Amino acid sequence: MSTSAAEARREDSPLPTPAALDSAPPATKSAASTGDTPRRGRHPGRVAVTIAVVGVLLTAVASWGAARTDRSTEQRLLDGQTKQAAAVLSTAILVVQQPLEAVIAVARAAGPSGDRAAFEQYMAAYAGPDKAFGSASLWHRRGDHFERLTVVGDQPAMGPDALVTQAQLRGAFDSKTTTVRLVTAGARILIVYVRADPATGWVVYAERAVPANRRARVDNNSAFNEIHYALYLGRDTRPANLTTTDVNAATLPFHGVTARTMVPFGDTGLTLITTPRDHLGSQFGRELPWLLLVAGLLLTAIATRTGQQLARGRQTAEQDAATITTLYERTDALYGQQRDLFESLQRALLPPVDPQIPNIEFAAEYVAGTHGLDIGGDWFSIVELDGGRFGFVVGDVSGRGIDAVAVMAQARFTIRAYLVDGDDPATVLGKCAEQFDIAVDGHMTTALVGVGDWRTGEVTLASAGHPPPVLMTGDGATFVHVSPGRPLGTGSERYDSTTVTMPPAATLFCFTDGLVERRGEDIDAGLDRLAATLVDVAARPVGDVVAHALRTLHHDDRADDIATLAIRWTPGTSGPR
Repeated sequence: MSTSAAEARREDSPLPTPAALDSAPPATKSAASTGDTPRRGRHPGRVAVTIAVVGVLLTAVASWGAARTDRSTEQRLLDGQTKQAAAVLSTAILVVQQPLEAVIAVARAAGPSGDRAAFEQYMAAYAGPDKAFGSASLWHRRGDHFERLTVVGDQPAMGPDALVTQAQLRGAFDSKTTTVRLVTAGARILIVYVRADPATGWVVYAERAVPANRRARVDNNSAFNEIHYALYLGRDTRPANLTTTDVNAATLPFHGVTARTMVPFGDTGLTLITTPRDHLGSQFGRELPWLLLVAGLLLTAIATRTGQQLARGRQTAEQDAATITTLYERTDALYGQQRDLFESLQRALLPPVDPQIPNIEFAAEYVAGTHGLDIGGDWFSIVELDGGRFGFVVGDVSGRGIDAVAVMAQARFTIRAYLVDGDDPATVLGKCAEQFDIAVDGHMTTALVGVGDWRTGEVTLASAGHPPPVLMTGDGATFVHVSPGRPLGTGSERYDSTTVTMPPAATLFCFTDGLVERRGEDIDAGLDRLAATLVDVAARPVGDVVAHALRTLHHDDRADDIATLAIRWTPGTSGPR
């Protein structure tokens, strides 16, 4: 952070500075600072009262400012945690909606006669105890009535002739996507999913009971570790719309610092409301208001005593005023440093937003190398460019901590800016090599930068000391030969580019070295192990490819972070699924 920015923040600080003391009311100024003797009639008691009042006010303002800053930081950190939790929910929603969409497509392909066996075989993996749905059934519209043809899993809690059931089925024909509703069946609360095909009259109806403890599987994800949450179906957060929560429902709604976001779900959405389980920021930020309060009151007491002495002697007053000013300046400096830390954390924790790109499916994941600390220098990014192109980057900054994250943020946004400007990968890295210096920031950065054409499957790559990507096709998994230039921060370099054309349904798997490196082992052994691992999953969805690689290659002594990005070219599709 620049010196001017830090100074600007200190100017905003509610703590008094020497300039503030100089502009204080006459009664609070040191008589010695002006060279004048105390005025006659200025009683020491009045001086003490004036200083005490001003000191208490300043202490209150400083404590209030620190508390407000801590609360603001807490809100920003909670917003970041909430976005991560919302991303986990979005993934879980896809797992719920995808089988319904797929089985409708199967019924549509079977024609008017349908295919009960195909429905039963497909939904057997999704319906039943401990599965995505408690039950799933296939229906067909006959006039104004619906006929249930078969059921997979448990028997539906709602009878086929129930008015609520028929109304749900009819309503699905007015929606272009899956309808999602909360329905009460006796003592049970159900989430009902209905997906209809108006062209053929086929309808898929599925039920899932809201757990009695109101807990959801997704809250086992690390994104929920530090927050309490409540999920409501729709935008209305009345108790009747509550689906799951990790607290006693009687304690809702949350109070204090909260965050709210909406996650699309079928024809409606899930409203996620969160609050911290404990303080998310630093312990120092939490205790700073009380430290300032105690220190301020202590300083006020000292200043009061000093004020009495000011009326009696110029020398003593000057010494006491200097002491107070120094203490306030030190407190102000600590306060500014804490705000600097909060802002660095804020920038580092901002999550990337990936665009929707035609003909491209992608999946990515970041895994921290140290338990309980999700701050590292590995990153991935993908951005849509002009002319049917898209750019992507996977990078790794040496080291860990706030400084490494700051370098990572600089590299990520610098590379992204050059890509948006239209530079090719080799030019991007060449420009970046001029902007990083390991002697200055103490870190070096490896990066693999690519620019692809979603219409042709052509991808141009350039590497700054980064491991090569794996190209997965029907013939196997092979590493793409990319000439590795010098890492960023180690000096200027002219980088070479490599262009490959991905066959349809091929996948380009990019990663950082934490995935393949093991202590005491040559990195080539890790690369061979990765290639062998990816051969078995080349035809599976890109999300499964990433998950399988991380699950298979994970080991207990891993200390480095891991960032992965899988890109699949699927000509004829509209974008990621």
